[in-house]
Amino acid sequence: MCDYRNKVCIRQDGENNLNIDIFDAFDLTVMGISILLLVFAQPIVVAFRSHKDEKQLATRVWTLRVINIVLLLLYLSEVVFTEWTKQLSQTGLTILLTLLGTNFIHVVILRRYGRVREIQGSEYRSETYQSEVFGLIAAIVAIFTAILIIINIWGLTSWLEATSVIGALLIILFSTKDVWAPDNINGLILLYNGDIETGSIVRIEECNLLAYAIQTTLTQTVFRDLKSKHYITLPNAKLRSAKVEILSKCPSSGLMEQVDFNISYDVEPEKIDAFAMKVWERACEAEGSINAEKQGVIRLQENGDHAVTWRFCYWLKNIYGLYDARFAVNRAANEVAREQGISLATPITQEVEIKRAD
Repeated sequence: MCDYRNKVCIRQDGENNLNIDIFDAFDLTVMGISILLLVFAQPIVVAFRSHKDEKQLATRVWTLRVINIVLLLLYLSEVVFTEWTKQLSQTGLTILLTLLGTNFIHVVILRRYGRVREIQGSEYRSETYQSEVFGLIAAIVAIFTAILIIINIWGLTSWLEATSVIGALLIILFSTKDVWAPDNINGLILLYNGDIETGSIVRIEECNLLAYAIQTTLTQTVFRDLKSKHYITLPNAKLRSAKVEILSKCPSSGLMEQVDFNISYDVEPEKIDAFAMKVWERACEAEGSINAEKQGVIRLQENGDHAVTWRFCYWLKNIYGLYDARFAVNRAANEVAREQGISLATPITQEVEIKRAD
C-alpha cells in the first residue's frame, strides 16, 4: 500500500513484517549533508575565518550548527506536516551551501592570487585586484546558480520562461546601485592602483586617522590604529575622496618626524644645538625605531611673541614605531632640559629695549 503524494510506502514481506520507505536517495543525501555540516561545523568555520578572535569563532560555529538543526528538523517534519516544509529546508540548505561554497572559492582564490605580508610579527593575507575580480565573478555565478536551484525546488520554472525573475533582479540591482556600486568600484580602483596595500601606513587628517592598512575589500578598507591598536573600517568611496598621506613610501633614510619646543629668547642658539644633540643620542639609545645613522637636527621654526619655536627633526627606520619614537624623544628632551637648566615651558611675553647709538 503506497501514498505517492506523501511518498510513504508500506509493503508486507513474506514474514508479515512491515517496511516503511519514507525518504528516497535524494532525501537521504540532503539530510546527510546537513548532518555532516552539523558535525564538522568547527573545522569548516576555522578554515574560512580571517582572524583569530576565538569568541567570534565559537559564535559562528554554534550559529552554523543551529541553522543546520533547524533545516534538518524542517526536512523531517515533512512526514508529519506538508511538503512545503521540505522545500523550505531545501531552500535554506541551498543558500547555506552557496555561502559556504562561495567562501571556499574565495579562500582558494585568495591563496592563489592574494598577497601575504608580515606586520609587527603578525601575518596578514590581503586581497589583490585579481583576487577580488575572480572572487566577484565566482560570487555572481554562485548566486545565479542558487536562484535557478531554488526556482526548481518550488516548481516555479514558468518564471524563467517569462524572464520575470531576471527582470526583477535587474530592477533591484539598478535601483540599489547607489548603495553598493560606489564602494565596489572604488575598491577595485584601490586594489588596481596598489597605493594602499597591506602594511601601508597612512595619515588621513579629516578622519583623524594614523594607522596601517590590514585589508582592502570591495566594500571597505580595514586599518589598525598605530596608537590605540584598534581596528578601524572606512568605506572605499570615502577613502578615495579624502586626502591620504602614505607615510610608508618614504626615502631610504626613513620617515622624517618632528617635535617642536618653545624656548626662551635668553637661551643661546649654541646651547640649543648641544641640547638637541644630547636629546637625539639619548632617544636613539632608548628606542630602536629611530634611525641612528641619520643624525637629528634642530631648526629655528618661528620667532614668536612669547618664545622661540625650535623644531627638532629625526628619522625613523621602523615606521610602525612612530609613536614610540615620539614618546622617547619627548622623554629625552625632558631629562636633558632638566640637566642643562633649560625650561621647555612657554615663557611670558619678552620685551627687549633696543638702545640706538647717538
